[in-house]
Amino acid sequence: MNWTQIVVFGSLTGFTLGWTYHYSTETMNWAEARKWCQTNFSDMVVIQNQLENDYLVSLLPPRNSSPYFWIGITKTYANETWRWIGNNSTWMGNESWAENEPNNEHSTEFCVEIYTSRGHNRGKWNDEKCNARKYATCYKAQCTSSTCDRGRCHEIINNVWSVPRPILIMETSCAPP
Repeated sequence: MNWTQIVVFGSLTGFTLGWTYHYSTETMNWAEARKWCQTNFSDMVVIQNQLENDYLVSLLPPRNSSPYFWIGITKTYANETWRWIGNNSTWMGNESWAENEPNNEHSTEFCVEIYTSRGHNRGKWNDEKCNARKYATCYKAQCTSSTCDRGRCHEIINNVWSVPRPILIMETSCAPP
């Protein structure tokens, strides 16, 4: 199992802790992937902007073909709007879908994979049947009931400049009640 720890910082309002990305080394369907993420980490990855999308893909191993990696966006019915699981992200990545996607080609493509191939589709999304076998992509938040017992947790994304390139900082902080 691979993981990347992003950062640990202090903060004036209490503390701020980093969050980490993880992925499975075995394939599973979308529901199994989500359960695996929830059992071993916090949940399946929820992407909040293009910068995070690009950063996530830079951490995942390149694959020349399917299976790729599940991400936490889904829907239940063909005419339903796509929705992120967990944190209620509203970002829909209009530039993140691969060309002609989402296409619901088989009328039941209600889950989403992210391509990690080299070339123009790297980091793009594809709607896929939820029973297809892909690798799980998860995150682990440091914000838990024990770290934020007097306030509520906020997970935010910052871009911090670092040599030789900017890095993405995933922060989890506790806000005052």
